[in-house]
Amino acid sequence: DFAPHDVTFYLRELAASYHSYYDAERILCDVARVKLARLALVAATAQVLHNGLAVLGVSAPQKM
Repeated sequence: DFAPHDVTFYLRELAASYHSYYDAERILCDVARVKLARLALVAATAQVLHNGLAVLGVSAPQKM
């Protein structure tokens, strides 16, 4: 069974979770280790969204 809606639902939930996190936390904080960890989380989230959209055949802008 191909179920592209499962990928779509997952990506939507991931984007919503990321948005909530981005709203609540400062990514570029003063503590270097925390800043690097948060930047890694941002990069990983972007990669997952990019890959998921590619699987669905959907393009996304590089920046907004």
